[in-house]
Amino acid sequence: MNTAISSLPLEPVTSGLRPWLARTGAAVWRAFEETGRVRASRHLLDFADQCQALQPELAKELRMAAHHGPMA
Repeated sequence: MNTAISSLPLEPVTSGLRPWLARTGAAVWRAFEETGRVRASRHLLDFADQCQALQPELAKELRMAAHHGPMA
């Protein structure tokens, strides 16, 4: 029985793959963040519509928050 073991040269493959994975991961994360911002803005606007009749000042502030985004 003859058993030959050889290691594959993984370093060149993984070194080229890491930057791509980092860029792809960052792009996916930005897409998730943007989707979250859009959903939050839509919810704020819906809530502002519900508050308009009884609390117009709150509705105004909610609309401003929806359009200006996070303060941080």
